[in-house]
Amino acid sequence: MAGEAVVVGSGAAGSVVAWELARNGWSVTVLERGRHLREGLGERPSGELGTRYGSDEIKNVSRAMGFPDGLLEPYTTRTQAEAAGGTARSARGALGQLGAAVGGTTLHYNAKTPRFWKQDFTQVSDLGPVEGAQVADWPIGYDDLEPYYDEVERRVGVQGDIDAMPSRTLEQSPRSAGFEMPPNPVPYVRSLLAEGARRASYSTYPQPAAVNSTGFGGRPACNSCGLCSGYGCPINARGDALVSWLNPAVGTGQVRVIDRAFVHRIDTTRKGHRARRVGYMDMSGREHAVSGDIVVVAGSPINTARLLLLSATAAHPDGLGNGSGQLGRNMMFHNLTLAVAVFGQDVHPLRSQSNALQLDDLVGPFTGPEVRALGVPYVKGAMVQVGGGMPLLESAELYAGLVGYGRAHKELMKAALTYTRIGGSALWHEDLPQADNRVDLDPEVTDFLGVPSARITYSPHRHEKAAAMLLGPRMQAFHQLAPGAIASAFVPYPVIRDGATYSAHLGGTARMGEDPATSVCDASGRMHELDNVYVADASTFPTFPGFNPTLTIMANALRIARGIAGGARQGRS
Repeated sequence: MAGEAVVVGSGAAGSVVAWELARNGWSVTVLERGRHLREGLGERPSGELGTRYGSDEIKNVSRAMGFPDGLLEPYTTRTQAEAAGGTARSARGALGQLGAAVGGTTLHYNAKTPRFWKQDFTQVSDLGPVEGAQVADWPIGYDDLEPYYDEVERRVGVQGDIDAMPSRTLEQSPRSAGFEMPPNPVPYVRSLLAEGARRASYSTYPQPAAVNSTGFGGRPACNSCGLCSGYGCPINARGDALVSWLNPAVGTGQVRVIDRAFVHRIDTTRKGHRARRVGYMDMSGREHAVSGDIVVVAGSPINTARLLLLSATAAHPDGLGNGSGQLGRNMMFHNLTLAVAVFGQDVHPLRSQSNALQLDDLVGPFTGPEVRALGVPYVKGAMVQVGGGMPLLESAELYAGLVGYGRAHKELMKAALTYTRIGGSALWHEDLPQADNRVDLDPEVTDFLGVPSARITYSPHRHEKAAAMLLGPRMQAFHQLAPGAIASAFVPYPVIRDGATYSAHLGGTARMGEDPATSVCDASGRMHELDNVYVADASTFPTFPGFNPTLTIMANALRIARGIAGGARQGRS
């Protein structure tokens, strides 16, 4: 029978869980620390939701719309070497593109929806261990997620072209059907880079994306404004957590959303086997609590770990459900290797849906003498998002960092290289899990309510450095072969930066597995040590393949929520 649920977080995982439980008769309270930025939630069709968060660079760069304030809600960071040397923190403030709003980070994601591959779920079995990493097989496989991939794609509306996808891509991520919509037209700069890839014997294809190429779900087609990544969609052409899941969930009358709810504790029974209530503070610091039959934590890997660590009790002295010592460990980011081509003419890099093409030739795994010479047994690369540009204000900030302000800055802005004549591509590195890459509670820094901040200790594994040096030159080569390219370069961030390349792509900290001694959750998302607490976000991922994670987050959250609903119908906890 249905009951009452408390869901912490309203992003890609939390919204999906709320929708699935609501349609099964559950009463759901969603707690979200961010603001509500969209008018008409639960009262209007998704295509008619008001948008006060659009593709306006000032909102993103200067006003942090949909992001936490780095002064009021700081994160702190340090590298592994700094931690070993006793440095408490080396930086504090906001953290990349990690959002805080009703709808979560999907309000400003670029809506790319590739699937993970079969090989990503059996990495240790297939390739063996890696020194210095905690690589593990998933307790589920691709076949377990495939029907949920299908269902999520149908609901959010994914464009693509199955006939253009390479055979290996379809072997590793088989599909039972095509896409909901055809792809958008390939923009000019992407066509040039695609030709360079073809000349290098690589193949590109339209990247699956939750972006309407035609009207879908009562929402209009994309108008190719060019500002998908990091910005809200001003016309609701993008399928995201809010329009596809949370709005219809609230519309059932079974779901209420409390925004600006700063959750800081999950209280348990005396023996610690069950959660009793979830405590949160409002903007004024007043305490509130919500009770439910189950609690689903979906705050993103950093904030999920922070909440569970804050919830320590006598029964759980090292954090809620942390008997394995793995809670907060294996923090994974997607690092980047970028390649750019400089053209002799304006190639209009921003006049299109962002990164419209995908290249899978660098996914790997790669083995052989050239890989062993880099000090690793194998290299797993990643998909490459082909064809991107830099908006105006980001360009201005880049130039200011290079030459300061004044005449030189003005001349660089007039030349407009970054947003007219440069086209680039991004390889999202697989990030191997490491025990020393972790989230804990900062012993001194707190948020504006006095709650300890999350502290992230992170350095890339030598696998990521090896992947950048192996694959970066291959990326540069096909950029140099693009028609009209007069120069090219690649930037291996894992090599030149010892800390994280912050993005909205996060994984780990509460991994799922079969053995309670080495994992935090079981395959159902339920924490091993608690009867009624589940984790539904990317915290559960044992590894972090080089693909945009949102589709897999949604599919896995739907799988977990459906298991909860089915278990309740069968009388299980």
